[in-house]
Amino acid sequence: KPAPAPPRASSSSGVDPRGPFFAVLVVGAFVLISTVSPPARPGATLPWTVDPTGHLSMTSWIVLYVLTVPGKELLNAILLFLGEKVFRMKRIDQGNENSKVRKLEKLETVDFSYLALNTIVEFLGMNHIVAFLLYGPIDHRLSKFCVLNGPIAFIWVMMVNDVLYYPWHCIAHKRSFYPYCHKQHHRNFVPFRGYADAANQHPFEQTTGFTIFIASMHTATRIMGLHASAAWVAFLAWAVLNICNHLAFDSYIHLPLPYPAYPHDHQMHHRFPQCNYSTLTTTFDRLFGSFRPYVALDAPPPPPPKKLEWYEKLKDPAEKDEPESVPEWALKGGRPEVFPAPGSFIGLLVCLVITAVTIEIYNAGDIPNHHEWGHFVKSAILLVNAAMMCYAIEKANSEEVKPKNKKERLYTKPRMAEAVPAGHVKKFDGGREVYKPDLNQPMPANPVKRELQSELRSRARKLN
Repeated sequence: KPAPAPPRASSSSGVDPRGPFFAVLVVGAFVLISTVSPPARPGATLPWTVDPTGHLSMTSWIVLYVLTVPGKELLNAILLFLGEKVFRMKRIDQGNENSKVRKLEKLETVDFSYLALNTIVEFLGMNHIVAFLLYGPIDHRLSKFCVLNGPIAFIWVMMVNDVLYYPWHCIAHKRSFYPYCHKQHHRNFVPFRGYADAANQHPFEQTTGFTIFIASMHTATRIMGLHASAAWVAFLAWAVLNICNHLAFDSYIHLPLPYPAYPHDHQMHHRFPQCNYSTLTTTFDRLFGSFRPYVALDAPPPPPPKKLEWYEKLKDPAEKDEPESVPEWALKGGRPEVFPAPGSFIGLLVCLVITAVTIEIYNAGDIPNHHEWGHFVKSAILLVNAAMMCYAIEKANSEEVKPKNKKERLYTKPRMAEAVPAGHVKKFDGGREVYKPDLNQPMPANPVKRELQSELRSRARKLN
């Protein structure tokens, strides 16, 4: 027998030059475009590609950039503290000796190079998002808040983001394009660092992610309108979930979307790259057949399939067909996978209220009066009812469903039929009391001549 192949390791002995070469082309193209781009407004010193707001000088731009680097690390440390110390979540990055995937335990020079470059790319992307949130065609006053541009617009932005991100992610995994862009992000088969593993990707991929998110917010403004509170909550939730997807905790943080995605679903994508392309919801993975359920690294391997003999593969023609088995999702207790947790709707309501009130205080300089607080009533009714519906469905499915026994019959409608002797059935062309033997059931053997003679003698003795 040949020696078994060694387990896959995330660390590579060499670096594929196609990725860095394409990164240099992307950076060069951005610098070239920036040199010929005008400023965002008259009097601004930086081009609109670098400063889309038009209010930053070179000094303030550098200061804000330097502050964002430890800010992102602080956010990552807070999420690590909450998962490890406060909620004590189970880690999903620890396997056994039979595990075939390994973590990228130590970052290499190429990883630090991409991380350093992406700090600038992320700062540029955040500048464009903040410029849209401050000066874009969105509503900022609390009097403009409603159900359509609030919670529904939030769900719309997140769903459209995955609608656009799913095909891009599939293209990034194509063999002809994969080594130029997305290969760097998949150097780690089991992400566990959080921000460092999330940002360890190609700058073109970072740029595409920011572009898709801004485009999803633009669609909401064109179709239904978008309030600033919904846009800010969507931006913060998008950023936090991107970090949580690369942490080592089996957290169930998710958005109030159909078929919500969890961090362990994205870990399955790192372990098996041809599945779970979406990041916020698994709806499109399930729709196009690329969804793969989570399996823990330390889970025992499934037993090998039993080899059937030739006679075991044959089917008896007289055997009745077995009823269809109950689907696996119906046997699971608890909330069905299509419904989000009730707390996700309540959390969205709280975040929208806090953000909208904060923006109103900033714009008006005063706390909103009781009339303005009434704009939250319809949204609260909608989200609370959605949470109650999910809670009721979760409680109704809390008990484990057991498949019905084959011989069990809950109710049989009585019928007025002629009593048939045991071992017989009604004859097709016969009338009343005309039967024929039932060949599917065993019949008692006819008595032999000796048994008949002994029975007659015993009867004769009783008569005498």
